[in-house]
Amino acid sequence: MNTKQDIIVALGGEKSWIHNWSLGGCEFYGEIMDDATFGVWLSSEPISPDDYADLVAPKGFRKSGVGRSQHDAAFFLRPPGADVDGPVSSMVVDGRSFGLVARPGKPESGFSAVMVLPVYKSHRLFFASGRTLELLDTGDGFSLVPQAVESHLGRRKDPTIQRQMPNGWTSRHITLKDNLVIDLPCPARVAIFKNGDIFHGPVQLDLPT
Repeated sequence: MNTKQDIIVALGGEKSWIHNWSLGGCEFYGEIMDDATFGVWLSSEPISPDDYADLVAPKGFRKSGVGRSQHDAAFFLRPPGADVDGPVSSMVVDGRSFGLVARPGKPESGFSAVMVLPVYKSHRLFFASGRTLELLDTGDGFSLVPQAVESHLGRRKDPTIQRQMPNGWTSRHITLKDNLVIDLPCPARVAIFKNGDIFHGPVQLDLPT
């Protein structure tokens, strides 16, 4: 079993950059967005959907969603748009800390049942050995890994909504024999499904199914 210190060492991030870290495991995290720059500020600690619903975004910001993380841990190497690694900007909202970790780009065209868009972030992910992960193969030699489930803005997604896959995309599952650390490219490619599932990548993983 991995201790928090084991995970910090595996991710190789600067421990003192406290707002760059997501160390709460597969719990709910919330986001708020800057209306002027579309910067995404992620809660530094887990937040329940009920507490997120009660959160009051400051002037010039809006709540952009809450979801259950699918990473055991993660680290943001640098602020969005920065040329070198460093601590992200942070602020406190209703007594909770948020860090500026990402900025979305323009959604890709040609998709109907899913929003696919670039997200500018420097995101390093940790998945623990023994986890079974769903991967989405996008038909171009690359895959997307799970980012969040049960994501929503104002209310829980209807569990009866079925995920509709784009043409050429397929799903597979892998069980990790070892810890897995992934550096996503920047920009990352993020797929947001109507049922609340979110995947990101692209990555190429040579792992047994």
